[in-house]
Amino acid sequence: MTEVVEDIVIVGAGIAGLTTSLGLHRLGIRSLVLESSKSLRVLGCALLLWTNAWKALDAVGIADSLRQQHQLIDSKLLMIYSYEEAE
Repeated sequence: MTEVVEDIVIVGAGIAGLTTSLGLHRLGIRSLVLESSKSLRVLGCALLLWTNAWKALDAVGIADSLRQQHQLIDSKLLMIYSYEEAE
């Protein structure tokens, strides 16, 4: 039997990059995640995920944890505010 070696590099340690790396890890596939930032930082932003994104997070087993830690916004109204408007 021949061993198959796959080199997978994921550019960006955001939610998509880290989730992809986790999914590959759970399949037994190693990956390398590259991030240009020298440290983790909190930006104070909101994250909006559609149904297919939640399905992907469910598939890797982290959606329930996220649902418990965050508030679900159930609204049909989206307001966009820019800092330029405040000045």
